[in-house]
Amino acid sequence: MNIQEHIEAMKEWCMENYSYGADTMVECWEHQDYVDLFLSYEGDPLTPEGADTMAKEAWLALKTLAEVYSDQQADARNSAF
Repeated sequence: MNIQEHIEAMKEWCMENYSYGADTMVECWEHQDYVDLFLSYEGDPLTPEGADTMAKEAWLALKTLAEVYSDQQADARNSAF
């Protein structure tokens, strides 16, 4: 899977996990934000090995961000009462 395919899969994952913290990415991120996420990790995006290494790190970061946003949203809901 190349980086573009990973990015499209990430966008789809974010839509599927909208209610679990990924709403921020769906509503606020542009395509370039996903590209920047990949490029923030070491690897050669033009080689399959480099793209795979970058993808593993980018996916982990994306899911971690969604989890953090989900926790923050839950805290906000719980403290509203």
